[in-house]
Amino acid sequence: MKKMLMVAVLMGVAAALAACGGQRTALDEGVALYKQGDCAGAQSYFDQTIARPNETMDIAYAYFLKAKCAEKAGDAATAYENYYAAKVVVCYDVATNTEHENLNTYARSEYCERILPDTLNTLAPDVGAAKVEAITAKVNAELNARYMQQFATQAK
Repeated sequence: MKKMLMVAVLMGVAAALAACGGQRTALDEGVALYKQGDCAGAQSYFDQTIARPNETMDIAYAYFLKAKCAEKAGDAATAYENYYAAKVVVCYDVATNTEHENLNTYARSEYCERILPDTLNTLAPDVGAAKVEAITAKVNAELNARYMQQFATQAK
């Protein structure tokens, strides 16, 4: 009887461990499709991640990969919009993440201060000054509304 109970317990633990390790997030699915070159298939997973992220940097990475896909497709305005959103989120995370500094903090800071601004500056002439201004206003309003809604919901 003890052996049967032990086998049942071990099978339960094994099943629980398999379930934990086997769950993939929408971002994981999107990244896998992106790496396979399927940007069209990845978009809905990136959108799901942006709508319901596990953490702030998931949002930034989803926007970043959406921008990479738009850039590959030759859509400079959409690429600019998504790179700009990624920059806003990364810079927000760098500014507010006070838990500890590590190499990830420095890497995010590099994206905030150099890599994404350089990319935006490269795309800006193709997008046009008026469109850049409109995109910036749109993204700022959308991200502000999203975060304010999130904070209001958490406060209740």
